[in-house]
Amino acid sequence: MGAIWNLLSLVKSAKRAVGAMQEIPGHAARCHRAVDQFQNTLVQKDYERARAGSLQAQFEMGERFFQGLGVAKDYAQAAAWFLEAANQGHAGAQNIMAMMYFLGRGVAADPAEAYKWAVLASASGETDALNTRREIAAKISAEAKAEGEQRAIRLTAPGADPHRRH
Repeated sequence: MGAIWNLLSLVKSAKRAVGAMQEIPGHAARCHRAVDQFQNTLVQKDYERARAGSLQAQFEMGERFFQGLGVAKDYAQAAAWFLEAANQGHAGAQNIMAMMYFLGRGVAADPAEAYKWAVLASASGETDALNTRREIAAKISAEAKAEGEQRAIRLTAPGADPHRRH
């Protein structure tokens, strides 16, 4: 008799487990909606801070568009936001702009412009930026390298307009 009660208990437990498993897709959908809503709120806050001039928010908006985090992946938009931060001296954004110009991702490929941003980013002393500069220098012509160095000098000269590309 004890075996029958154990068997009935197992059947009831199995039915409860099956019922709980059938609810998982609904729970998952609610979680996805909550995450999307939270992500949209973060995107809006980052966007507002970026438009207000926050260097870090501009960098984060660039990352969002580059990786498709809460927004559609868009390399041109990513480049625009990274460029805003890079022009104001954000070393991480400068390093990314170096690679974007080198690879032609979101912007037209321009070895001299890539090297300019690599030079500026490497001035921060960050290992990633130093490596980027070495990698780009090894793969571009001496002329593009010299032009990139001149562009970096012009951009950092007193009274220089940071939004002037060349």
